[in-house]
Amino acid sequence: MPYINSIGTANAPFAHSQKEILDFMLEMYQVPQEDIEKIKRLYDRSEIETRYSAIEDFSLPKSKWEFIEKDKKTSIENRMKKYFEIAPSLCEKAVRKCIPVESELSTITHLITVSCTGISAPGLDIQLIQLLDLPTTIHRTSVNFMGCYAAIHALKQANAICKSQANARVLIVDVELCTIHFQDDYTMDNIAASLLFGDGAAAVLVSNEKGIYSIEDFYSEVALDGYNDMAWNISSTGFLMTLSGYVPSIIASNIEPMLLNSLKKMNIKKEDIQHWAIHPGGKKIVTEIEKVLNLNSKDVEISRSILNDFGNMSSVTILYVLKKMQEQIKAPNETIYSIAFGPGLTIESMFLKSC
Repeated sequence: MPYINSIGTANAPFAHSQKEILDFMLEMYQVPQEDIEKIKRLYDRSEIETRYSAIEDFSLPKSKWEFIEKDKKTSIENRMKKYFEIAPSLCEKAVRKCIPVESELSTITHLITVSCTGISAPGLDIQLIQLLDLPTTIHRTSVNFMGCYAAIHALKQANAICKSQANARVLIVDVELCTIHFQDDYTMDNIAASLLFGDGAAAVLVSNEKGIYSIEDFYSEVALDGYNDMAWNISSTGFLMTLSGYVPSIIASNIEPMLLNSLKKMNIKKEDIQHWAIHPGGKKIVTEIEKVLNLNSKDVEISRSILNDFGNMSSVTILYVLKKMQEQIKAPNETIYSIAFGPGLTIESMFLKSC
C-alpha cells in the first residue's frame, strides 16, 4: 500500500508583510486616488499577514528595485532567468528536509517535478539530478501548468507508480515562484494576483513503506461552468492570471455534489472525516467551503493559518497544509480529506489516514 513517508518545505528567501506589498503595489500601479481606499480594504481583509518571495523588491523603495523594471515591462526572459536562479536551490532545501539522510537519495526510483510558474528544457528535473546526485537512470515525470491542484495530481501519479512497483520510492518536488510574474498593468486580475500569491517549495517521499499518511483514494471533477473564470497563460511579459470574482461561488455551487460523489466512490461518510486539508486559495474560498460543507472553525484552522503566514503558493500550498496537519494528529487511522482547486475549473480531492 502506498504511503506518504515525509514532507519537507522551504520558504522563498524574502519575507514581506502584506502592508509592504500593498505599499509596493500602490507605487507600481500608480493607483488612482479614488481607488486607493478600496484596495487598502481588500488587503486589510485578506487574512494574509506575510508572504515569501523570490525577489526583494516588494520591501524596497522604488530607487532600489532590482528585478521589477522601472521604465519598461519585465520580460519573460528575465522572469525565467530569476526562476532558475532560485527554484533549484529552494527545491534542494525542501528535499533535504524531506530526506535528511544523504545516502537515501540514491534509493529514489522516480522523480516527479511540479510547477506552473517556470519551465525550460533541460528543466528542473535534470537540475535536481545534478544538485542531489540522484541516479541518472531515475524515471522522470513533470507536472506543469496545472495550477493549485497539481500536487494532488502528482500524488495520484506517485500512488499509481507504487501500486505497480513494490520497491518504488517516488520523490515529488513542487516549487512555485508566483511573484516573479507580477504584472504592472492596473487591472482587477492583477490586483487579485498581487493580493494573494506567494512563493515556496515542498518535497514529498511516497513509497510502499509505512509513513506518516496512508494514501487511500482520489477523486477529481472538472466544473466546466468555471472554464473562463480561472486561467494561467504565457505572454511576452510573464504569465498572466485570470481570477474572476465568481470563483468562490463556482466552487461553492460545485463542492457539495462533488464531495458527495467522492465520498460515494471512497465508500466513506462525511461524518467519518476527522481532518479537513483544504487548499486556502483565498479567504472567500475557505469561507465558502466552510459554509457549504457545514464545517466549524477548527476544521479550517490550519488552512487559514497557512493563508495568513504564506498566502496562496499555488500547488505548493496544500503540501504546507498537510505538513502542518501532523500537529493535529493524535493517533493512527485518523481520517483526512484533502481538496484543492485550479484552472478548468478543476477540483481534486484525496483521502488519507494517519499512521
